Amino acid sequence: MRDPYLLLGIAEDADDSAVEAAYLAAIKACPPERDAARFQALRHAYEQLRTQRDRVAHALFDRTPPEPADLLDRAAPVGAPRRPDRALVNSLLRGED
Repeated sequence: MRDPYLLLGIAEDADDSAVEAAYLAAIKACPPERDAARFQALRHAYEQLRTQRDRVAHALFDRTPPEPADLLDRAAPVGAPRRPDRALVNSLLRGED
């Protein structure tokens, strides 16, 4: 499962209004008629992070392993396509940030 923070493009310390604004901007950019799968992923991410309580529950109880796309999103800065180095990917796999 994709990291909902990366999917919505928000920081982990975002408040409720920032989460809602990011969600609304994301679904405006990608309506369900254009890409239904992405819309469902955005909706699921928003449901996981909607309130402070949901974000705390996600941080405490969500232990799904990251997908390769999550690792690549964290390894490469936006706008700079490059192959991440092996040490960075290994540190992300170990859970070091």
